Amino acid sequence: MLKYVFTKFVVFCCIISFSQVPVRDEPRHHNVFENEFLRVLDVYLKPGDTTQYHLHDTPSVFIILSNSNVGSRLLGGQPQKGANINGVISYDSLAKPRTHQVWNEDTSWFHVMDVELTSAKTKLLIPPLQNPDLKLLFNEEQVNGYDISIASGATIQLPPSSNGYLLVSKGIATIDYRINDVTQRRFMKTGHYIWIEAGKRSSIYLHSPTPSSFVLLQLK
Repeated sequence: MLKYVFTKFVVFCCIISFSQVPVRDEPRHHNVFENEFLRVLDVYLKPGDTTQYHLHDTPSVFIILSNSNVGSRLLGGQPQKGANINGVISYDSLAKPRTHQVWNEDTSWFHVMDVELTSAKTKLLIPPLQNPDLKLLFNEEQVNGYDISIASGATIQLPPSSNGYLLVSKGIATIDYRINDVTQRRFMKTGHYIWIEAGKRSSIYLHSPTPSSFVLLQLK
């Protein structure tokens, strides 16, 4: 009997072990961009769907891109439920790694972007940008995060960055973005992004008839 119980325990542990994966390998977390500073995981979860158990162990910025009621459960824990609000941006150092699964309890898709900060932590003194159009959300060792609202017909100038910027649209917008002396027009949907390389001057001009919101990450 003891041997039978022990065997079941070993099988259970193996099932749990194989059912959890690094977040970058979870099928609903789509790796859409990666470089030496970050990894962008675009996450879509249809109504009623559930992720695998997955491990978060890298400092990350989470950008909620839908209004959705979801549930989650830490490995070995109890279910928790809550509302996710479109446009909420948060930083998590993940000093304590988290293994959990998430499910969508809503009637529409759940959309969130998980930006993992994969560069080595440094002590670079990169101060936050001083621009009244940029609302500083956090100033962390690897990233400064900003919320941006651009009025129709307005332009925001970004100085050259030591390690680059990631610009993420929180909604639908048409912009002209200028990198050094090259200008491109871009129609952006929710979650569309632009990587601006280090050392390059850039600006964003909004063509849309109404104000549009963006997230700007300044990498360190």
